[in-house]
Amino acid sequence: MTDGLNLGSTLPSWLLYPTTLLILLVLGYRFWRVHSVVAAFACFALSFRYLASAHHTFTFSASPIGLSWNALGSSAVFVLGLLLIRSRHLLIKQLIPCYVLIALVVLSGVGNHTIPRVVDVGVKFGYLLVITISIYEGLIELGQRRMTNLMLWAFLTPLAFQALSIVFHVVKASEADGSLSYIGGYGHEAAFSVVLATGLFIACFATGLRIWSRLTVVLVFMGAIVAANYRTAILAFAPLIVTQFNIDLVGRFSPKQRSIIAVAFLIFSGIAVVAVGWVFRERFLDIATVFESFDDLIKPQAEYTHDQKQLMSARPYIWAGYIEAYINGSTLNHFLGYGPDSWIGVMNVYAHNTLVSALYEYGVLGIVAFCYLWATMLYAAMCTPRGVRGKLVAAHLSFLLLNMATMPHWMLEGDIFYGVICGYTLFMLRRPTPAVAAQAPAESQPGEHQTGPAKRPHMLKPRPNILRAD
Repeated sequence: MTDGLNLGSTLPSWLLYPTTLLILLVLGYRFWRVHSVVAAFACFALSFRYLASAHHTFTFSASPIGLSWNALGSSAVFVLGLLLIRSRHLLIKQLIPCYVLIALVVLSGVGNHTIPRVVDVGVKFGYLLVITISIYEGLIELGQRRMTNLMLWAFLTPLAFQALSIVFHVVKASEADGSLSYIGGYGHEAAFSVVLATGLFIACFATGLRIWSRLTVVLVFMGAIVAANYRTAILAFAPLIVTQFNIDLVGRFSPKQRSIIAVAFLIFSGIAVVAVGWVFRERFLDIATVFESFDDLIKPQAEYTHDQKQLMSARPYIWAGYIEAYINGSTLNHFLGYGPDSWIGVMNVYAHNTLVSALYEYGVLGIVAFCYLWATMLYAAMCTPRGVRGKLVAAHLSFLLLNMATMPHWMLEGDIFYGVICGYTLFMLRRPTPAVAAQAPAESQPGEHQTGPAKRPHMLKPRPNILRAD
C-alpha cells in the first residue's frame, strides 16, 4: 500500500488524465444518443461540474480576467441553460421563492455596497433555477425511466475517482480523530459528499432499473458516502435511506400483507439505525455532548473553553462568532445583514449552517427567504402522488438536515443537488394523477371508428392546487 496523498490532493496525473479521457468518451457517447437537447444539457451540467471539480488544481486557479476557470465555466453553463429552457417555465409559481432570494441578494449587496459579490451569489441561485427547470423539462420529454437512467451516467466521474483513491490510498486525513476520507482527489469532502448524495437521490427514483439493481446502486452510493467520511452527510441522508429501503421492500408484498410487513421493516430499520450508530459512536459522540449542554454553548466565542471549541469540528464555536457579529451590527445589518459573501476576509471559515450564514449575510430577511423556499418545495412534495410522496418528502427533509451543519447552497454542487430534487418534485406535482389519467378516454388508433373527439393526454386537467405556467 502506498502512502496516502493527504489534504485532498488530486489524483496523480498518470491516473487522472487517462481516467478523464475514458470518462469523456463514455459520456460523449451517451450524450450523442439522447434525442432531447434539454435532457442532454441537464446531464451535461452535472457531468461538467463533477469533472471540473476533480481537476481543481487547475480549474480553481485564476483566469486572465480574474475569475477562476471554474467560475467562468459555470457561468457559461448557466447562460447556456437559460437559452435552452422554455421561458414560460420561469413562471411556475413554486419558483417564486427563488426570485425572492435573488432579489434579497441584490438588495443586501446594494445596501452594504458589496455589488461585485452580488453577481457571483446571484449566479449560484440562478444556476439552481436553471437546473430545476432543465430537470423538469427533461423528465417531461424523456420520461422518468429514461431521464433518471441518463442522469446516473454523470456519476461515473465521482465514483470512478473515488474507487481509484481507495485502491491507491489517496486520502484526506483532516479529522481530529484520525479517520480518513476517500474523496477521489476532490478538494473537500463536503462538496464530494453532496455529489454522492445527488446520485443517491436519483438512484432512489430510477424506475428504469429493476428493484434489485436499484437497491444495488443505492448501496453503492451509501458505501461511497461512508467512505467519504463526512458525518454531516451520513446523518442527513438517514431519513431518505431508511424510507427508500422500507418503501421498496414493502412494495414487494400484496396490499393485505403490507401493514404487517411495514411494522416488521420499521422495527428492523430501527435496529439497523442503532447498530450503525454503535459502529460510528466515536465519530458522533460529540453530537450527543452538544445536545446535552446546548444551553451552555449559547454564549460569545471568548467564553468558550478549549474542549467546547472542539465539539462537532468547532461548529458551535463558529456559529457563536457569526451570531455575535450579527447582534453587534447596525439596524441595517439586522434586516439586510452584511451583504452576500461578506464573511470572506472577516471570518476564518464559512458558517457551516445555512441559516446562521443567512442571518449574517442577509439579516432576518434572509432567514425568512430561505425558509420560504424550503417550505414551498416541501409543501409541493407533500402534494405529489402517494407512490412517490414518502421518498420525496424524505429527500427534502434530508436536504434541510444537511443545511443545519454545512452550507450546500454556498457550493454549486449543493445547488445542483437541490435543483435535481426540486425539478423532480415539480414533475411529479404537475403531471396528471393516475386517477385522472384512468378516467380519460383513450385516443383512437389510426383506422378506428371514432364517435367523438378524443382527449389528448396533455389536455387532462392537472391537480386542482396547481397553477400551470404553460
